[in-house]
Amino acid sequence: MIQFNLLPHREALRKFKKDQFNASMVLTLILGGITAFAIYGSLISSIDAQKDNITVLEREIKQYEAQIIEIKDLKTQIDALLARQKAVEDIQADRNTPVRLLSELANNLPQGVALSKLSQRDQVLTLEGTAQTNENLSQFLDNLGKAGGWFSKPELQVSEVQSLSPNGKVPVKAFKFSVKAIFLRAQNASAANGPVSPSTPAKAPSTTLPISAASKSVPADAPKV
Repeated sequence: MIQFNLLPHREALRKFKKDQFNASMVLTLILGGITAFAIYGSLISSIDAQKDNITVLEREIKQYEAQIIEIKDLKTQIDALLARQKAVEDIQADRNTPVRLLSELANNLPQGVALSKLSQRDQVLTLEGTAQTNENLSQFLDNLGKAGGWFSKPELQVSEVQSLSPNGKVPVKAFKFSVKAIFLRAQNASAANGPVSPSTPAKAPSTTLPISAASKSVPADAPKV
């Protein structure tokens, strides 16, 4: 005998599958929410940790900046003290400079050369005078430029022949000259000799001294300035 199943089994199967799908979707959403919340919490914790690190670094940076300012102040004070020390040393070194200058000029002045004017600007000297011959003038330049002396880099600026009539006597020829040289603060045996640069800086005011009798063993017929 043929039997027929008239129950709605197909609708029941579809309903069962639909319920399974809905349950899986709900479970997936719940797991996704939990995962997202866990990731969000981890990110928040990392951000807070980085903020704490940044705060610590900013505090350390401020401390180092304060130390840098103190170091700069100390360096400024050290530079000021060194400048004062150098000024005192320069004053001590230059205390006897005028006497030393005139003494060395007298020692290096050869026969037949007479100085009439001396001017100084910083360490650069300008010497003016007369020489009987070119040989006398050359000897004077050699004396100023010799190694181990107090003068360095002599340079002849002007050398011209002129006729002089000392005490109304017969006119004689003499070489009027102008020489530049550097007067050293201390004896420097290894000073290099060379021409004085025309662009030598001049900061200090110049001083000019007249020299009335600066010749050394000049013969009687030599001109006097």
